[in-house]
Amino acid sequence: MMEASAKMTILVTGSSGFVGLNIVEHLLARGDDVIGVSDRPVPQIAALAFAELPGRLVQIVADVRSQHAMQRIMSEYGVKRVVHAAAVTSNTARERTEACHTVGVNMGGLTAVAGAAAALGVERFVFVSSNAVFGGGVPDYALLDEDWPKAPGTIYALSKWTGEMILDLLGASTGLDWVAGRLAGVFGPWEYRTGIRDFMNPVFQANTLAIAGRHAFLPRRGKSNWHFARDAASALVTLLDTPSHRHKVYNLGTPYVWSIADWCDRLAARFPAFQIHVGTGDGAPIDLYGDHDGGILSGDRFTQEFGPTGRFDLDAAFEHLMEWQERHDQFGLRSAA
Repeated sequence: MMEASAKMTILVTGSSGFVGLNIVEHLLARGDDVIGVSDRPVPQIAALAFAELPGRLVQIVADVRSQHAMQRIMSEYGVKRVVHAAAVTSNTARERTEACHTVGVNMGGLTAVAGAAAALGVERFVFVSSNAVFGGGVPDYALLDEDWPKAPGTIYALSKWTGEMILDLLGASTGLDWVAGRLAGVFGPWEYRTGIRDFMNPVFQANTLAIAGRHAFLPRRGKSNWHFARDAASALVTLLDTPSHRHKVYNLGTPYVWSIADWCDRLAARFPAFQIHVGTGDGAPIDLYGDHDGGILSGDRFTQEFGPTGRFDLDAAFEHLMEWQERHDQFGLRSAA
């Protein structure tokens, strides 16, 4: 049985991306050695912040599609566990012209990294999956458990669902101990425009408008259990650490359901020049990515086995993010406003 050690060497792919940065920071804060693999270095402000943490970060720019390169890196640094967060989060416009790239990174990259991990006997492989596997036709506020019917409507969504199936087959043939955590609507610290992430969270969109003192328009209130990045990273690391797990796939939805309009009301109280109009009125549009709110990602399976999926409700997340943005010079927001 695997036992979590006080300090270990963990490889995180996609380490310079939004979710990846939160995972890396979480691991460094508790003193782990992290090998961050991405297509670019982490932003300079993140590198400076991470240097103050107890753990050690080694940054490597590499192609996750190369199993040879990934196996060499894991072997050289004695990697014990892997979090695979690298992905192209593509929309349909990108997929019309760059579908091959999305498939190559999301499916080829996963297969290469998991294959390298299996060859070296890595103790645990965590795959960052998505609620996108359920598709866009889910009724509003239906509670989505892990077995809800899958209907991926984009190549990105299909790559996540297929990724889970690839791991199932690879695990069966090699003995790789893998587990997938599905995220939904993640927002929070370290979100920025990477160039390969086409869906900026509505919270991020609202924040950019608020700091610029602009008016905003929401087509509807936009209710969901929006997933704070700190909670997402914590739940994924729980899957990395746990000595055992009863399931291979966990939905990581939190119990906190609120609307983007609720968030904007708090922004308006803090930034007087910012105004939000819902349903009617003028203002820069906040994209909710679809004409209805869709389902609510359950976290019951995870909660029953490991404990709560989150600890940041709306107010706690708002205060944390506002304070974090002030300390980090409104990272990611000013250039997007």
